[in-house]
Amino acid sequence: MQQTTQRRPGRPRDPHVAARDEQVFRLIADGTGSRSALARATGLDRPTIALSVQRLKKQGRIRTCAVDGVIMWSVADGTPCP
Repeated sequence: MQQTTQRRPGRPRDPHVAARDEQVFRLIADGTGSRSALARATGLDRPTIALSVQRLKKQGRIRTCAVDGVIMWSVADGTPCP
Protein backbone atom coordinates (compact mmCIF):
# COMPACT_ATOMS: atom_id res chain seq x y z
CA MET A 1 0.00 0.00 0.00
CA GLN A 2 1.33 3.40 -0.95
CA GLN A 3 1.40 5.93 1.82
CA THR A 4 0.53 9.51 0.94
CA THR A 5 2.01 12.49 2.63
CA GLN A 6 0.60 15.97 2.70
CA ARG A 7 2.32 18.41 0.47
CA ARG A 8 4.30 20.93 2.44
CA PRO A 9 3.64 24.56 1.62
CA GLY A 10 6.36 26.40 -0.23
CA ARG A 11 8.34 29.21 1.19
CA PRO A 12 6.41 31.96 2.96
CA ARG A 13 5.02 34.73 0.77
CA ASP A 14 7.27 37.77 0.57
CA PRO A 15 5.85 40.57 2.79
CA HIS A 16 5.89 42.97 -0.18
CA VAL A 17 3.78 40.57 -2.23
CA ALA A 18 1.32 40.09 0.64
CA ALA A 19 1.04 43.88 1.06
CA ARG A 20 0.51 44.31 -2.70
CA ASP A 21 -2.24 41.66 -2.71
CA GLU A 22 -3.92 43.40 0.23
CA GLN A 23 -3.73 46.76 -1.58
CA VAL A 24 -5.36 45.21 -4.66
CA PHE A 25 -8.05 43.63 -2.47
CA ARG A 26 -8.83 46.97 -0.79
CA LEU A 27 -9.16 48.67 -4.18
CA ILE A 28 -11.51 45.93 -5.41
CA ALA A 29 -13.53 46.25 -2.19
CA ASP A 30 -13.77 50.02 -2.81
CA GLY A 31 -15.13 49.43 -6.33
CA THR A 32 -12.02 49.60 -8.53
CA GLY A 33 -12.54 46.32 -10.30
CA SER A 34 -10.95 46.21 -13.75
CA ARG A 35 -7.34 45.26 -14.39
CA SER A 36 -6.59 48.56 -16.15
CA ALA A 37 -8.15 50.61 -13.34
CA LEU A 38 -6.22 48.60 -10.74
CA ALA A 39 -2.98 49.13 -12.68
CA ARG A 40 -3.59 52.89 -12.83
CA ALA A 41 -4.49 53.09 -9.13
CA THR A 42 -1.47 51.10 -7.97
CA GLY A 43 1.13 51.97 -10.60
CA LEU A 44 1.76 48.26 -11.16
CA ASP A 45 1.82 46.56 -14.55
CA ARG A 46 -1.10 44.44 -15.73
CA PRO A 47 0.67 41.04 -15.35
CA THR A 48 1.50 41.85 -11.71
CA ILE A 49 -2.15 42.78 -11.11
CA ALA A 50 -3.19 39.50 -12.73
CA LEU A 51 -0.97 37.54 -10.32
CA SER A 52 -2.45 39.32 -7.30
CA VAL A 53 -5.97 38.72 -8.59
CA GLN A 54 -5.18 35.05 -9.17
CA ARG A 55 -3.97 34.64 -5.57
CA LEU A 56 -7.00 36.50 -4.18
CA LYS A 57 -9.37 34.30 -6.23
CA LYS A 58 -7.61 31.16 -5.01
CA GLN A 59 -8.05 32.37 -1.43
CA GLY A 60 -11.78 32.86 -2.11
CA ARG A 61 -11.67 36.60 -1.35
CA ILE A 62 -12.78 37.87 -4.78
CA ARG A 63 -14.80 36.64 -7.76
CA THR A 64 -14.92 37.41 -11.46
CA CYS A 65 -17.77 39.48 -12.90
CA ALA A 66 -18.54 40.58 -16.45
CA VAL A 67 -19.86 44.14 -16.67
CA ASP A 68 -20.79 45.35 -20.16
CA GLY A 69 -18.30 42.92 -21.69
CA VAL A 70 -15.48 43.98 -19.37
CA ILE A 71 -14.01 41.49 -16.91
CA MET A 72 -14.01 42.96 -13.41
CA TRP A 73 -13.57 41.59 -9.92
CA SER A 74 -15.73 41.97 -6.87
CA VAL A 75 -15.49 40.90 -3.25
CA ALA A 76 -16.77 37.35 -2.84
CA ASP A 77 -19.32 38.18 -0.17
CA GLY A 78 -22.46 36.95 -1.91
CA THR A 79 -23.67 40.35 -3.10
CA PRO A 80 -24.54 40.78 -6.79
CA CYS A 81 -21.81 41.89 -9.17
CA PRO A 82 -21.70 45.64 -9.79
